[in-house]
Amino acid sequence: MKKILLFSFALLMGITAFGQATKFRLDKMPAKAPNTESMIHETAQTTPVSMPATAPTPLKGSKETNFVTVIPIGTSANAFGHFVGSRTANIGISNSLNTIVYTHRLQSPSGNYIGYDVSFDRGLTWQTNQVNYNPTLPGYSNARYPLGGLYNPDGNTDPQNAYHTYVAPLLDGSLGTAGSWGGIGFGAKKFAAGSEGAQNKFSSDGPIHWFLPSAFTIQANGTAWFIDERTLWDGSTSTFDGMLNVARGTFNESTGMFDYEVEEWPFDVHPDDGINDIEIAFSPDGMTGWICLLTNTPNELPYTSYHPILFKTTDGGETWSDAIEVQLGGVNGLDGVKQFITDEALEAFFSPDPVPSRDEIPYYIGYYHDLVVDAWGNPHIQGNVMLADLEAGSIYTGPSYNAPFHIWSPDGGTTWMSYKLANIHQFKAEFPEGGSTVSHYSHNQISTTPDGTIVFFSWLDCDIEDATDNTRPDIYFCDFIPYAPGGGTHSEAENVTIFSPAMWKANWANMPDRVFAQAVGDNSVEYTIPWVYMSLDATNNGSNPVQFNYIPNFKKTYAVTGLNEFKGNEIATVSQNQPNPFRNETTVQVTLLRNAPVSLEVYSLTGQKISSQEYANLQAGTHRLTIDGSQMVKGVYFYTLSTGSQKVTKKMIVE
Repeated sequence: MKKILLFSFALLMGITAFGQATKFRLDKMPAKAPNTESMIHETAQTTPVSMPATAPTPLKGSKETNFVTVIPIGTSANAFGHFVGSRTANIGISNSLNTIVYTHRLQSPSGNYIGYDVSFDRGLTWQTNQVNYNPTLPGYSNARYPLGGLYNPDGNTDPQNAYHTYVAPLLDGSLGTAGSWGGIGFGAKKFAAGSEGAQNKFSSDGPIHWFLPSAFTIQANGTAWFIDERTLWDGSTSTFDGMLNVARGTFNESTGMFDYEVEEWPFDVHPDDGINDIEIAFSPDGMTGWICLLTNTPNELPYTSYHPILFKTTDGGETWSDAIEVQLGGVNGLDGVKQFITDEALEAFFSPDPVPSRDEIPYYIGYYHDLVVDAWGNPHIQGNVMLADLEAGSIYTGPSYNAPFHIWSPDGGTTWMSYKLANIHQFKAEFPEGGSTVSHYSHNQISTTPDGTIVFFSWLDCDIEDATDNTRPDIYFCDFIPYAPGGGTHSEAENVTIFSPAMWKANWANMPDRVFAQAVGDNSVEYTIPWVYMSLDATNNGSNPVQFNYIPNFKKTYAVTGLNEFKGNEIATVSQNQPNPFRNETTVQVTLLRNAPVSLEVYSLTGQKISSQEYANLQAGTHRLTIDGSQMVKGVYFYTLSTGSQKVTKKMIVE
């Protein structure tokens, strides 16, 4: 049915007014995400098309300075590096180093290379199209959809000594089809001028086989993780074979790259379904982590299609919990989910039949999602929730039956809450013009402050009068301030890119999992929330070169006292020491909101000071401090980390 939109600019008042009357579009789609493995057969690009050599300087917005600006950064030979909306883990940030890095396929020498763009001044100036993975080296193959981030060695304060690191599927044919999937490439390269990248690979020739990893992160302690769903591949179709490959990487100083150990996790999926997406994230101190899958198991939950299934660690990834499932519909489902569709829309959907009880209506989340962990170790999920047809395996993505949601646990996974972030107008964006379709679906992104005390959300939506899809999107944004594990408030959604050069062009806008922070005055912190989006050419041909663009100046300021319950806060979090108990040495992680002198003291049970370490001026960000226990007798001790205005004390055990 025809959607009627009233779209007008109130120029004299400097605002935009939108009006909409909907006739309850259904926009029915399959619950299983579209198959995109054919992207290995990318439409051949004929004569290479050169992108303009644009200097990396801000482009002025069309209005005042309160509208965001855009900085062109790197380029790629085509759009297929972001073949679907699940490729989200490719921006790395170090707040203490003022550094941001973006991972992507390159345009030159070709799209088979993996590279990066890096800025050492929070995105104002850039070094672009830096090569890291070279497919022409002996034994290597063409690379595709990369994930990546920034590794900062413990104690390093020079951004030139930090590293870009990545993981990407390779077309090495080791799954049995020549020129097709089977390999995983990974590597790292120091940012210092003249550095050479180090690279390695896994193939499917051995006992573990590989496909397309979709989850990647780097913990506060520098450990890298990626996850791949083990998949059978016959050259044209893929089938999940019941195993997750969970890879954990430790940086090797001698080789200049990560050494990965792989665990195989059995996981059962409903025979009619698959795994649409996987994400992994850790708390700012690196101890509490969560893995989240969007899928369905053989033991179906009432009135629930694809839903979040999570695994939790509280010891930095040494051990993980059993699966934790989040039920969407039914009596035990999420109230926010069950109430978000209006009575009128439900009547239109079920007509001429009566509307069933809201506890008897099925729901779904997907196709893709994003995940972060806050300062209290609680998980926050962002994804689109929509009406589902369980028997047909379908979902309804029309604006009356579909909305971006925040789903989170305030108590470590015991109870779950939900909140509709906004109404949306469009969901699907597909670009078939290049012969192979590239797509995104709302492209939900979620992030936190460096200390994990505020959660940020973004998604893509298009409210243009003649729009029938999401191919001309803006970035929308809101936040969530938990205050304490048991509550919190959401802000109203706002359009980030209105009246800017990115207006109606912000396709595949990615946001990092942490943002930049800077103290402004004694009691406030200013956060810069960055995005990188991808511009197609005027023909929307995904086979042609694409331009990546950085948004440097979307900022929000918050009072520190409202977040941490006391004035002048410098310490955001102090971790439990690890390992604990320990014999010789243990490590404590501290996250600072601002630069501060720090002392770390150890006391016995009787109050005797055992040791003291002074750090003259630690920078804002996360630091790992070491306690030497080699001269301590067995027993219980306390360590106190203090700044000029705060003290945090925790217990530890020497064995």
